[in-house]
Amino acid sequence: MSYRKGRRLEYVVRDMFRRRGWLVIRAAGSKPVDLVCLKGKKAVLVECKYGRGATWRDLYPLLDAASRARVKPVLAVAEKRGRVTLVNINTWSEFRP
Repeated sequence: MSYRKGRRLEYVVRDMFRRRGWLVIRAAGSKPVDLVCLKGKKAVLVECKYGRGATWRDLYPLLDAASRARVKPVLAVAEKRGRVTLVNINTWSEFRP
């Protein structure tokens, strides 16, 4: 995947959170996460991937960082036709910002 395509997905997810009142910080270099999202006393760390592109190797840094910070790890998956699904990795359930 190209850098531009990945960055574009990060901006789409960033805008999804911002429209719902979250403060979103894009992590430069995407290590260990792509986005840090804050709203009131809630915080989530987000990793953005296309389709089935997420492996456990990709998710481990997200899970480790979320565990250390005691926040929710969220995977944003871009599917066909531009649909983006947010998944809480701890419960493997849909996450709604």
